Amino acid sequence: MKTDKQTDDLVKSAVQGSRDALEELVRRIQQPVYSLSLRMLLNRQDAEDAAQEIIIRVITNLRTYRFEGSFRAWVLRIAVNKLLTVRKTFAEKKMASIEDLDGILDRHEARGWLARPLEAPEPYLEAETRAICIHAILSALNRSHRLAFILGVVIGVDSQEGSQILDISPAAYRQRLSRARTRIQGFLINNCGIIGDANRCRCGYILPVYVKSGWIHPDKPMFNETPGTKEEPVRLGDYLREMDELGQLTTLYRSVAASSPDFVSMVKKVYDDRRYRILADLQIGAGHY
Repeated sequence: MKTDKQTDDLVKSAVQGSRDALEELVRRIQQPVYSLSLRMLLNRQDAEDAAQEIIIRVITNLRTYRFEGSFRAWVLRIAVNKLLTVRKTFAEKKMASIEDLDGILDRHEARGWLARPLEAPEPYLEAETRAICIHAILSALNRSHRLAFILGVVIGVDSQEGSQILDISPAAYRQRLSRARTRIQGFLINNCGIIGDANRCRCGYILPVYVKSGWIHPDKPMFNETPGTKEEPVRLGDYLREMDELGQLTTLYRSVAASSPDFVSMVKKVYDDRRYRILADLQIGAGHY
């Protein structure tokens, strides 16, 4: 997002009735909102539905924004409140703890699934496997720690902003983030072949399992928009091994793209929906400032 001053000016204009300002606000918030939703829910359609509802909540409550703290924090707090009410996902039910992940890998290894790599798998599918795997691992964290991890590691929220979003103290936010990082780091260091050459779990090995189980749909990848991704996990691994553990974690998760759908067209339809009169009621905006 742009500077707070620029964003605050857009908020004021939007509340006063500027459609252009509101559409620009949506363009600025849709990526972090969708990114958070996708990484929490690990399902593209569910993430799109949640992000759309969150954006509608933002624009219909825009006049309640008090310009205290960052606008991004205000938006992401609305997103967090929504996402915490979503029913548990399949991944959450299956992987209630990091120890469950170890057990899953043990069973995969016992069945020989970690010893049957595809011959020269498509690079975009190998990248998709990595993306699905590292985000499925997050499902083994409880939601409060998962939110702190996504906000801090993926979106880059600092402790002050994180405390506003999660409604906790900066110290509590840092503690949650630290605990989440430690648990995820420990699992990856001991198991992920991108992090360590001797580790048992490799993208090319686990890919056939993910395709067979429905975690990956080759024609409709969740994180990689089009077949043709040039990035190669092996080269990423070489790059990661030159970093310290904290740098590895941040780079690994931020290497995954999650391009947001364009929600601006949805907002244009909202203008004409009488359920959301606040967007067209200029008297509300005029009286607020």
